[in-house]
Amino acid sequence: MTLSDDLLNVFHEWHTVEISVPTRHGDAMQIDGIARMNGPSYLESQIFPPHWPISGLDPDGDWRLLCDQGLHFTLIHATPERLEHPRQIRLKIKRQERCDHQRQNLRVDTDIYLAWWKRKTPLATRSQPIRTHVSLSNQGLSFAAGEEFSPGELVTLHLILPGTTLEHLQCKAQVLNVGEETKKGRKTALKIVHIMPEDTEKISLFCLAEHFRSMQAKARLMTLMLGSW
Repeated sequence: MTLSDDLLNVFHEWHTVEISVPTRHGDAMQIDGIARMNGPSYLESQIFPPHWPISGLDPDGDWRLLCDQGLHFTLIHATPERLEHPRQIRLKIKRQERCDHQRQNLRVDTDIYLAWWKRKTPLATRSQPIRTHVSLSNQGLSFAAGEEFSPGELVTLHLILPGTTLEHLQCKAQVLNVGEETKKGRKTALKIVHIMPEDTEKISLFCLAEHFRSMQAKARLMTLMLGSW
């Protein structure tokens, strides 16, 4: 079988993939690699030499390659035809499955500008947003907080999402849990409980853009690293 036209365009050049390699003991080994087309029904793949040889490899099992394309991802099923070297893996394509990313499940680790305040905090004492590393989705976020929160507590969040334009938004969130004290503060997870629909969409689009940017950076890094071996 041949890939769809959009995947043919993706794999015209090297593209990062998450490879699930079958083993005789039943548990597949997860390996990062790169792949590109090698004939109408074949992929050429490369993995890092330290993974080679693959312990307990099942030579007759199906390989699965997960290709992330930002808005959606494709799972490619293939069988190996040549396994001579970690930089000379040839796979015959059997079939493909395409799935869309569920926006509410898409979480990214990124930097935004964030401020928060509790109920009855006077306007004059409310803090201004500062750059903060967060794990963000349109359902909520987590970050290392210097201030102590209590589970169940309601807070107001002011978020500024970086980009070509700065997107400002406010929402109300509930503290889900508070972790142990660290040098950076306590890891605090919050669930968004009240937000305007258009602001939910802003967060969704921002997360998609950050996910795509991270994917492109990973592709460049892996190509450079594999090229240096």
